[in-house]
Amino acid sequence: MSKDLFAWIKNNQTIAVLILSIVLSFAVFGNGIFNDFTFDDVAVVQNRGDLKDPSNFFNLFVSPYHLLAKLGLFRPFTMASYAVNHYINDAILTDSATSFQQAAGFRVANIIIHALNSFLVFWLIRCLFKNRFLSYATFLLFLVHPIHTEAVTSIVGRAELLAFFWSLVAIYFFIKKDTFLSSVSFLFALLSKEVALMALPILFYVDWGVMKNRFFQTINRTFIFTPVVLVYAALRYKALGAYFFGDVTMTIVGNHLKFLPLKERVLTAFKVLYMYLERLVWPVHLSADYSYSTISPVSRFVDLTFLVGAVFFIFLLGFLVFRKTHGTAVAFGALAFLSPYIMISNLIKPVGTIMGERLMYFSSFGFILLFSYVLLKVSEKISKKIIYVFLALLIIFFSARTIIRNGDWYDARTLFTATLKESPNSLIARMAMAAVHVKDDEWDEAKEQLNIALDIYEDNSRVQNLWGIIADHEGDQKLAEERYLRSLELNPDAINAQINLAELYAKQGRLEEAGVMFKKVIEFYPVIEYVVRYAYTQIALNNPDEAISAVGYYLGDDLNHPDISALAGTAYFVKGDYKMALFFLKKAVEFGNTVPEIKEMIQISEGNL
Repeated sequence: MSKDLFAWIKNNQTIAVLILSIVLSFAVFGNGIFNDFTFDDVAVVQNRGDLKDPSNFFNLFVSPYHLLAKLGLFRPFTMASYAVNHYINDAILTDSATSFQQAAGFRVANIIIHALNSFLVFWLIRCLFKNRFLSYATFLLFLVHPIHTEAVTSIVGRAELLAFFWSLVAIYFFIKKDTFLSSVSFLFALLSKEVALMALPILFYVDWGVMKNRFFQTINRTFIFTPVVLVYAALRYKALGAYFFGDVTMTIVGNHLKFLPLKERVLTAFKVLYMYLERLVWPVHLSADYSYSTISPVSRFVDLTFLVGAVFFIFLLGFLVFRKTHGTAVAFGALAFLSPYIMISNLIKPVGTIMGERLMYFSSFGFILLFSYVLLKVSEKISKKIIYVFLALLIIFFSARTIIRNGDWYDARTLFTATLKESPNSLIARMAMAAVHVKDDEWDEAKEQLNIALDIYEDNSRVQNLWGIIADHEGDQKLAEERYLRSLELNPDAINAQINLAELYAKQGRLEEAGVMFKKVIEFYPVIEYVVRYAYTQIALNNPDEAISAVGYYLGDDLNHPDISALAGTAYFVKGDYKMALFFLKKAVEFGNTVPEIKEMIQISEGNL
């Protein structure tokens, strides 16, 4: 039996590696499947109403990634994949499914994509360099590396996974000389995440440097991607308009490198490269956040972290231009690292964040290939058995670290507890931890986190909003209003501050002001809860027509919901249209709404017909 199995594996090596990739991917990342939505997953995936509406599917391809165009992000293929996950959840899960269960399907998809990516790594290295050890070592190390946890276990990491997947598929078809499928794949890569643009230099180098085609022939072949870039640019402009070239709202909290002098920015960017290298080589100290003020600026050239990062960068550039390494795995690995890294490096232009482990997903491929090449060369000098044992131990260590790291993403509390151990000066992590305490009615702990956040940086919209929440809880509504208004002054699009201020005004009986704020909320975030709140505010202000209009505009014609039907019935009742009121109020009861006032309005409506 074992002989037959080994014979089958030998004769079907590609299929065997694909199966192995899927099995190992689930073995290493599977313990994170039933983690909750955490961090950016909540806003980007869980609470996006436009992703849950099948009629909105094609509109996603001309919509900003974060709904706000000014953030400069456009990733429609990734959003479409989230939408499909939501549709599947609606088909197979009941209304009582927990958020952990709802998140599971998203993570299963991520694990499968990572398995496919790891398999494509194996295929590409074997195809280009015909070396068994190099292809297997790169494949296995890439599959289990702990720095990939954020890309795989964090749902929003899917943008990295899909951009990498479609980029390698584009390379596959390019090598096979199928220009149409290569172009389509490259377009999908661009629509997954902007970093895929840097697959172009890799495609060029594969054809010219590795496949040894003539330089001008390669130029002609890569010119076929021009229409793809133009189509992508047109869609991007449609979605982002004036923000086509990127984020113009960056704050010091998101990336303080933007606000440093050029010298300090460059020196600190190389320090960040050193930190990436440290986590690639020894992935023990991992964090979900590195934003202000986790990474201190570098101002002197003699700083060791800058020197290590800069020297590594220069070495990689040397591998690309050195004649002896031209077309080798070394040069390809250097390019595979540098090409995507340049886009997230902050060296040319500051990006939305200073550092993130998921941003290393593409570049890690190049680093792991270089590392595997070093092992290959060492194995030629010493016993191969020693290298095999070392590689096996490293794979076991990486796998164990990844499995442990998956647990940190279990829910918001475990994630930000782990994050603060590694990044105690992270303002974002402090605020997130305070939000966890607020949600669990741990107000003293929340206030402690707020005070630390205020010491780190006070003039931040989310810090001010959190301050307002705690003030409101303590009964100081005047201070709460001041803090919410300050939050909106710092960021007029701060949706949570808008919601909290609207709730505060409603609680104080300031209905006109509450209506204005709820209207701002639903213009950006038209979920049922806040549309209903806005509509009831208008009913209380004796504007039933505006309430009916808002329901129709934001929620459509489908009123088969106990709260929406009740709302429509109430609006028609106040308007004096008892026939329509009776129709919708009875629907509300039919759908399970048991509020006593509904029965009273039904009796009055029946008496007036």
